Amino acid sequence: MKLLFPQSPRGRAGRDKVLLVVLLLLLLALVLRATRKPHGVLERNQQFGARFLQGKDPYFDPSRGHRIHGPYPPSLSLMAAPLSLLPTGTARVVWAALQGGTILGLFFLLRGWARRWWPRQAPHAAVFYAGALLLASRYILRDTAGGGGNLLYSALAVLGLDLCFRGKEKTAGIPLALGLALKPNLAPLLLFFAVKRKYRTLLSALLGALVLFLLPGLYYGMGSYLHLWSRWVSDVLAYLSLNDLHRAALVPDGMPPAKFAMNQCLREAVHRLFRPPGDSGAFDVHLLLLSPAVASWAARLLALVLVLLTAWKASRPAGPRTRVLQALAFFPLALLLSPVTWKAHHAALLPLFFVLLLEGARRNWRPTWLPAGLVLYYLACDMASQDILGKAAKNYLQAVSVVTWFCLALLGATLYLQGKTGEEITCRGG
Repeated sequence: MKLLFPQSPRGRAGRDKVLLVVLLLLLLALVLRATRKPHGVLERNQQFGARFLQGKDPYFDPSRGHRIHGPYPPSLSLMAAPLSLLPTGTARVVWAALQGGTILGLFFLLRGWARRWWPRQAPHAAVFYAGALLLASRYILRDTAGGGGNLLYSALAVLGLDLCFRGKEKTAGIPLALGLALKPNLAPLLLFFAVKRKYRTLLSALLGALVLFLLPGLYYGMGSYLHLWSRWVSDVLAYLSLNDLHRAALVPDGMPPAKFAMNQCLREAVHRLFRPPGDSGAFDVHLLLLSPAVASWAARLLALVLVLLTAWKASRPAGPRTRVLQALAFFPLALLLSPVTWKAHHAALLPLFFVLLLEGARRNWRPTWLPAGLVLYYLACDMASQDILGKAAKNYLQAVSVVTWFCLALLGATLYLQGKTGEEITCRGG
């Protein structure tokens, strides 16, 4: 432990240099790994952007004969169109380098939080960040391999929170707006600003998102672009209202069916426990055999309870450490509520892991369930991969939604710790 937590400034400086070198080597390995990826989301983003620039339906893939990328809004073209102008190999290098830069940038943002609100733990921020990277490692590997943007969207949200925490409420909405325009799955975070009465941040985020949502229409043609938006909203609402998730024929074109139980959102997890067998091709895991409608409504009721509980906890007056926990609770909540949540999306939990490690160290790891829970999380969600357990075991764990239920546990732990920080509270605006 002395190697990880030396007492002398010189020892800490030497340790941080070693960790930095290790991190840079790992980031270089991630970039090289991404260049060898044959397919993935980056390639589909490029195809989306190319069809957008050609004035075609960006969602319709002629090689597949149907629409793809249904969960993404048309404003994804803000990112996809520039990427489509690059050769795929170059785009992979550029995007992987951006992902690596995001990991570094998140460290400096989060280290600033540690210095302001966890000053005794701040000298060891590099160690806690390494621990957070380890807890999110499986998701980061997935996100960076295919060219996903979940690390970027999480970093934009953290940047918005940081600006808001530092009193720059009007500009705080700008990075949030960009993230929402590209992928709105972290939209529940807006509820945090609403209950905290950070109305300037909320308004700037909503207005900024509206501008960015509409901006590509100036190139595409506003009438045709608004038609894309109307169809996208209609498809998303139809997908959300769907009761029998495991009837592939009912899933709107472009939206992902329940095949192989890859979707780790709360609705899918509850549905797989309670519904009768369907045609998804996944393992059938049943605690009870209820109708698909009852299973879906059970999931909606649980989601509503989680939203109300998280919002109520966030509305409580809080000191700065509690306020950070209140905000970060919306990250696992967003993953649970999103109609589509792949494992790679959980890379967004990286900031929460960092803060939980800080808070655990500040408390001398009391209560003991916190360190035990984080170790169990790592074993169940990171180590229990196909490479270690084999494909059949991985598919079973995927079908029983291990990642989903641990995400729910993370939300519960974060809500519990909000009342246990032992600090003075502020009475207005949290």
